[in-house]
Amino acid sequence: MKFKSILVLFLILLISFANNNRIVGKDNVSSVSESLVLLQKRNNVISYTVKKGETLYSIAATHNTTVDEIYKLNPESKKGIKAGEQLLIKQVKTPSRYSSHKIEAKETMYSVSKMYNISVEDLKEANPSLGEDTFNIGRTIRIPVFGNATQVTNETVERTTGTNKETKYKVKKGETLYSIGRAYNVSVEDLLDANPDLKNGGLREGISVNIPTKQERSKQIVSTTNTSVTKIETPYASKGETVRVGVLLPFLDDKGSVQKEKLTEYYEGFLLAVKELKSKGLNAEIYTFDIGTERDTKKLESLLGTNEMKNLHLIIGGVSKQQIDVLIRFSKKTGIKYAIPFGSSKEIASTPTLFQMTTPHSSLYPEIISTFRKEFSNYNVIFISEAGSNNDKSDFTEELKKELTRASIQFKTIGSSGNLLTDISSALSTSKKNILIPTSSSEATLKRILNATSSISENSFTLFGYPEWQTYTQQTSGLQKHEAHIYSIFFLDEQQSAVQNFANEYKRWYNKDLINSYPKYGYLGYDTGLYFLTALRKNGSHFDQNISDIHVPTLQSAIYFKQQVSNEGFVNRGIYFIRYKPESGIEKTDISK
Repeated sequence: MKFKSILVLFLILLISFANNNRIVGKDNVSSVSESLVLLQKRNNVISYTVKKGETLYSIAATHNTTVDEIYKLNPESKKGIKAGEQLLIKQVKTPSRYSSHKIEAKETMYSVSKMYNISVEDLKEANPSLGEDTFNIGRTIRIPVFGNATQVTNETVERTTGTNKETKYKVKKGETLYSIGRAYNVSVEDLLDANPDLKNGGLREGISVNIPTKQERSKQIVSTTNTSVTKIETPYASKGETVRVGVLLPFLDDKGSVQKEKLTEYYEGFLLAVKELKSKGLNAEIYTFDIGTERDTKKLESLLGTNEMKNLHLIIGGVSKQQIDVLIRFSKKTGIKYAIPFGSSKEIASTPTLFQMTTPHSSLYPEIISTFRKEFSNYNVIFISEAGSNNDKSDFTEELKKELTRASIQFKTIGSSGNLLTDISSALSTSKKNILIPTSSSEATLKRILNATSSISENSFTLFGYPEWQTYTQQTSGLQKHEAHIYSIFFLDEQQSAVQNFANEYKRWYNKDLINSYPKYGYLGYDTGLYFLTALRKNGSHFDQNISDIHVPTLQSAIYFKQQVSNEGFVNRGIYFIRYKPESGIEKTDISK
């Protein structure tokens, strides 16, 4: 794969959206033309080479289309055609017969089309008056049948087992469980039940799989006049099969809550994860779209109606609440997994396909406090509550005090006399190690504590603090001097060789440095891509069933997804404990693993 073509596609993507045109970026192609071929196939468009003596009329007749349709796809052909010229031809399918279907509750045009292995457009053409407003429960509609609906062109061998026939099928190159299931009208789950080894080994070219008979299938069969089909479930990929991931972000929103340059950097970091995992055997197609402004979801809603989106295995994206809500509804309807990269949603409790990447630190207080108690139970704990400080971490310190009290661990609270050095000195123990915990995360408070204690021996105490401290670079030497500890869901150790390698690789590919921000969005994109693409590569689209087994060497984000209750979504409970070492260096521990 020529990885730089991804960047070309991304630039085309941005230019295209500036003109209100939609284009999809596909990662596993080596040129733009290959991605166009993919789209042509999905829209029944082929490339045809004009032969000597042919006319537009004869070509249209041969391909069951019209001259006008050829003009639409090839405007230059109005001036004439010549032998050797390439034309785009949209093939028109002609039904061999029709069956009927009675619309049931909760069905949609999309679900019915998938049930019968046809497109929504096929359904509308067979029923000219059919639309969203006329798709009513109880109505009987025509279902076009193209050729033999149950015919499979590949060679099969049948054998008798008891009273039922079992079909053996030899897998050919490029096939998936999903495509085989569609050919035989069998669900992926039934194929896996009939071939347990596929759950571990995955589908490979040349192996034989058992196709369960009608009597053996566990899924509901829908009877029609001339054929029987199975309801097609959420797009599925087993281990090793090609996975399709959508990245949907407001790349061009000048007034969004996240700077558009940071969103671009996020995507660029994500692509570096794709590049790395492709070298390890990942087969993936990455579809990238701008979704409009944060408050206007019309473009996003239109996008979600396309076949590209309905055939994804995972969606990553959305920034605003409006965008996230639309994507959650889509995930609920289709069963396609959805990862929220930045925000959060209350719908997590009712959406088992939802993955929330960022978690408020306050939600992680139980894990933080539990680890604190284990690490510092033998310390003399001193809380510093200065008069006049913002006390923005009083919610944390109050919860910590409650836990220390339950565990019979004594603590002190100081800071009201106005002389901070005197207060700290009088509270220090000479027989135990001491740990100071301010109730404010501000740099001013931290600076006052470090200045006040400059005359006290550096071994007399340590500090325990907050995520914000990592951004106070002028105080780093003081934190190292006292071996301070902090907690955070994000932490970037810029002395780590893997972090430096990423920064160098980023600059080599994109010819620019990462934006100086907290957190850094390039690393966010990389960590997100590394985690989810690894999960898809190892376990296929049902990676949620083995979520506890997914561990990856992230650079900035602690990632540990947990489902609190069955049938709820997954929340990232990852959290770091960071210890500043004397002189230099960092010790970063993921306490969630």
